Amino acid sequence: MYNTSKICDAADWFDSEIKSIIENELKETARFHRKQWEFAMIFLTLQKFGLLNQEKIGLSLGGGNERVLYSIAKHIQKLFVTDLYDDSTSWDCARTNDPDEFIKVSKPFPIDDHKIQALKMDMRFLDFDDNSFDFCYSSCAIEHIGEHKDFLQHFNEVNRVLKEGGIYVLTTELQFGDRTICDENNFVFSKDYISDLISESNLEFISDVDTDLTKNIINYPYPSNIKNLALSDNKSLNQKIVEDFPHLVLLRGNIPFTSVLLVLRKGASYKNLEPIHFLNFDKTSRFLAEGVKSYHEIISENKISISPFSSLPGNVSRFYLDHSDYFQKSVDIVKSDNTIFHSDYFWFGRGKRVVHIYLKTDKTFSSEDGIIQIRVHSHSTCESMSVKCIYEKDIIVTNNLIVNEVIELSTDENFNYAFLCNLVSGNISCSSITIESYSMSGDKINSVSSTELQGVA
Repeated sequence: MYNTSKICDAADWFDSEIKSIIENELKETARFHRKQWEFAMIFLTLQKFGLLNQEKIGLSLGGGNERVLYSIAKHIQKLFVTDLYDDSTSWDCARTNDPDEFIKVSKPFPIDDHKIQALKMDMRFLDFDDNSFDFCYSSCAIEHIGEHKDFLQHFNEVNRVLKEGGIYVLTTELQFGDRTICDENNFVFSKDYISDLISESNLEFISDVDTDLTKNIINYPYPSNIKNLALSDNKSLNQKIVEDFPHLVLLRGNIPFTSVLLVLRKGASYKNLEPIHFLNFDKTSRFLAEGVKSYHEIISENKISISPFSSLPGNVSRFYLDHSDYFQKSVDIVKSDNTIFHSDYFWFGRGKRVVHIYLKTDKTFSSEDGIIQIRVHSHSTCESMSVKCIYEKDIIVTNNLIVNEVIELSTDENFNYAFLCNLVSGNISCSSITIESYSMSGDKINSVSSTELQGVA
């Protein structure tokens, strides 16, 4: 591979150098997943720059106990690994209060323990002397550390701790829209944003970035949560197959994105101020637009079964009888949470859709009538923190009742939609909850839903 400053492409798994690294250094079976690509590409880039030898000292930023750190550490003098290690973090790769012991007992294959040392440290405040490291690297970490000022501070800290001529190899997420997606603690960068950010920092690009993609449908974009849009039965054969669905080019709403590797160098007084070029960007954008169109046709032509619980902790609901064993064993039951179900947010394109919510109460629950509230929430793709409720209905439920709620929506291609239900009063147990959606035809759509309540013997 000539230029490692590039985006993730399915064809890279057939590159001889990448194949060798996956098999011999990461010691894994090849699979179409962006994270494996990032690890292999980081290793290959450091190798090509002659940085994997016993004289070099490296720094892993946000490294957790990721597999690649062990692959790198065994080839160099020492690798320091930093992360916000804490036993209460949601990131399982950094869930510990003893980071050094954690990464040493997590070794996927043998290496000398003296070659690695883990420290709890913020990527924005590196507690190392100036000119300490021959190289730094990070794997999809920078987008989680805050906002613009935080990214800039991080880059300048990396520049400070690198030796003269030192290299920073990083992967992050590059999207093919015009506007950076700014979620809380997660940015999906546009090419202009990341280019301007690096230009503003003391680091500099070493080479242009190749954004060419092989024209193969395996590079078509799909949502990362597609398994929750395909089937709600976790035990089904199809669901197991979807778990291994290629995780390469993904969709946020209608905006495709994937991993990109950037190679930066410690800036000097003669820093190159020429703008970086993202080669083949327009060509790839056209190809991905074809993929988005293809995906929209699929969801428009088929009935979709949506997982009702995919936005709940552990994908379980305390109101659903099939999940009762989980809550009997759990010590973290939040009884104040009255969410009966809450799906992920999904993109449906532009059109008219019917959403059918089926809920069956169980005859064993309290004789007291209850009130539930069914809602539809939406947010624009680039503003996920600005959620709006676009549909809301209270329903009185009695013992042994079936609720059939049919909601008709006009969907906007710039928005994503979630379906949820809360307990307003009383009590409820459910023996069945399903959500299905399909496109509808017709020139006019009603804004009012229809509801059918039926008692069962």
